[in-house]
Amino acid sequence: MNYNVTFTDTALKNLARYPAKDQQTILKNIKQLSENPLTKSNVKKLVDFGVSYRLRVGNYRVLFDREDSLKIIDVVDVLPRNKVYQRR
Repeated sequence: MNYNVTFTDTALKNLARYPAKDQQTILKNIKQLSENPLTKSNVKKLVDFGVSYRLRVGNYRVLFDREDSLKIIDVVDVLPRNKVYQRR
């Protein structure tokens, strides 16, 4: 049940700012999420936030929307924990 993953320009720009080790960890977790998004324990459904879900990866948060009928995960943004909730 693999989902296709797409990234917004904002998500790619923010991801590129982080150290290579953190980028690898984040991308590894996104890959695991795409393989089975329903069982990942670090995923939380968000309410009144503008995006549907967040994935916790260490001190980073991956904000994404999931379209089950099309099997698509759209990564909207990747931000440090201390900034993700300030911007929304």
